[in-house]
Amino acid sequence: MKQNLAVEQFLAGRRVVIAKFVAHRHKEVQNKAKKPVGVVNLYEIQCTDGKAPTVQTWCPRSVQTMEQAAKECPCTFKEGQKLVIEFDLMEPNGFDAKNGVLIRAVSTLPLE
Repeated sequence: MKQNLAVEQFLAGRRVVIAKFVAHRHKEVQNKAKKPVGVVNLYEIQCTDGKAPTVQTWCPRSVQTMEQAAKECPCTFKEGQKLVIEFDLMEPNGFDAKNGVLIRAVSTLPLE
């Protein structure tokens, strides 16, 4: 995504942030019955203000195991690369003192 497009989206009322990519991992999500319901991508990022939240985006519904996620949803970002993260306005973003802020995002795109 181009920086001027990210700025235009922000000015149009969409919540976007530009941050530096640090690391990526997958995590299996389970319901209360401990049944797997999907897999998420977790991106660790570094913001310009020094904060280091984790960004969560869902893998496609067809991905149900960690092995499948590693094969079908590999991370395409390089360490230090700038990313544009669009917030999910419908999802509350929680704070976990141990792991930092968790941002549920609609999209995570590289900044061109």
